[in-house]
Amino acid sequence: MFRMKVWPILAVLLDLASPTYALDFKVYPYQTPSEGETELAYWWTYTVKSDHSYNYFGKLLDKQGLQQHSLEVEYGMTDHWTVAAYADFEQPKDGDFRYVQARAVVSRYRFFEQGERFLDGAVEIEYVLPKRKYLDGETVETRVILEKDIGQISIILNPLFSKNVSGANVDEGLDFEYASGLYYRATPRLTPGVEFYGDMGPWGDLKPKSQQEHYVFPRLGLKFSRRVGLDIGYGFGLTKASDDQVIKAILEFEFL
Repeated sequence: MFRMKVWPILAVLLDLASPTYALDFKVYPYQTPSEGETELAYWWTYTVKSDHSYNYFGKLLDKQGLQQHSLEVEYGMTDHWTVAAYADFEQPKDGDFRYVQARAVVSRYRFFEQGERFLDGAVEIEYVLPKRKYLDGETVETRVILEKDIGQISIILNPLFSKNVSGANVDEGLDFEYASGLYYRATPRLTPGVEFYGDMGPWGDLKPKSQQEHYVFPRLGLKFSRRVGLDIGYGFGLTKASDDQVIKAILEFEFL
């Protein structure tokens, strides 16, 4: 009787005690910085409403009220090839602001010139190095970037495959996520759209739908000048495993 009562509680706690594995609420376009151009970006994500918890440096904390911050620098090695690095920070509502991981883009390469093929394609390979007390294990991520422009409309798909290369989960297979967007260039400075994000679990053995994360984000892209832009959106979780409501904002600066 004792084990029957205690085991469900332990199972729930173990399930809730996973790290955030936060999705990048950004759809990556085909276009990259030109040779010699540097792009700086600040990402901010705020979990407005959620009934989930997660393990934050050994403490089980609520995700509601969680703020996630990322700083990015990207440099154009050529007109087709860039390198980049990220530093990620988190501040739960009931926790301290702390650095959690670094991400190095080993390569981001776009193929051909825009419009030469039916689909404009690029690929990005990223190495994720979390702090050991935050997450035990490093990851390699490969993002495929596919874009199609039809007049003032752009359609972008970003399938993402990740693999643990160290830590307790190194024997697991590829994990599959996606990001996609539909955009309308209303003016040179204003681009409304809608984006979709999801984490479906191991490739070839996807999680049950109730355990997958799926989001829809109405968003707005603003260009304050040729080199300063802002991407803002308000997301809604579509499954039980998703957070209910999330705000995102990405401020970008370009320099020669």
